[in-house]
Amino acid sequence: MRLKTKSSSLWIAVLAAVLLPGSAGAAESASCGRACLQGIAEQYLSAMVSHDPSKAPLARGARYTENGVELTLPDGLWRTVQSVGVYRLFVTDPTAGSVGFFAKAQENGAAVLVATRLKVVDRRITEMESIASRLGATIGGGPSSQPRVDRLGDHPRPQFLQTLPPNERRTRRQLMAIVDSYYTGIENNTGDKPPPFADDCLRLENGTQTTGRPVRPGAAPGPINYSCQKAFALGYYHEDTRIRDRRVLAVDVERGLVYAAVGMDHDATVRSYQLKDGRTVTVRNTAPWTWAAHEIFQINGEGKISQVEAILLSVPYGMRPGWHTGVLLPSPQAIRDKFKE
Repeated sequence: MRLKTKSSSLWIAVLAAVLLPGSAGAAESASCGRACLQGIAEQYLSAMVSHDPSKAPLARGARYTENGVELTLPDGLWRTVQSVGVYRLFVTDPTAGSVGFFAKAQENGAAVLVATRLKVVDRRITEMESIASRLGATIGGGPSSQPRVDRLGDHPRPQFLQTLPPNERRTRRQLMAIVDSYYTGIENNTGDKPPPFADDCLRLENGTQTTGRPVRPGAAPGPINYSCQKAFALGYYHEDTRIRDRRVLAVDVERGLVYAAVGMDHDATVRSYQLKDGRTVTVRNTAPWTWAAHEIFQINGEGKISQVEAILLSVPYGMRPGWHTGVLLPSPQAIRDKFKE
């Protein structure tokens, strides 16, 4: 089943502010470029480690959510994080006044991966949205739960850091549409319309490689053993019954990066399904559940998805993200229709 995105005047206004050059969104944030936004993100992390919000450039009334729940600072990660490691994966968006980033931290002696989106206006943080994945937890909450193993090094994969030649860059609208095709492809996937994947596509979830892994001796291959393209084309992920609350939180056109957030629902009605090669997949989780996910995509010069990195956690089924702001990810046709109005 599909959850249709409802249009509204707010949705149209926000979409226009981000996509159209010369908009109010571009004007208000033009004074804070890539280095400025990354510097503010570092100030934010430093203040969090010191447990002191006054050390971050927060605007009056700034709002903070952690795992979809609104908290008053200092609370949550702002009380428990002891240190932040070297790893940083940034998506800076001066046009929208947004910066998204992934970081690795220590929380009361345990590892935690933190995904954060900041909204910056006049060099002050007005919105803070974080997802925290505790690596000692398990995935899914059912019989197929697996320990999370962090395979990230100190630096992001090089594809995330390269600057694309001007003639190979996609527009903001095009990058958003490519990412939306990924989510549309995974929702109730049958293998008929896989998204555009590059040959070098690699996906990490909470630091664990989930594509292209060697098959263990004596084990049957699964989606983690195939390339991004092959796993989708075979029809895996059919149990992902609804990908909703699709939002773009930051876009970096120069590097082909998109920071997005979604809720991935599994309604537990799909108990088994057949792949394109005739094999049957049995779904082991027995109850409805949802992934709350923040993901960073790198789109290469050919307009194909090269790298995907996700920080996600299992939340109550159907849980909403706690935000009505940001840019929803409509279908490409929905974008075209809205701009005809």
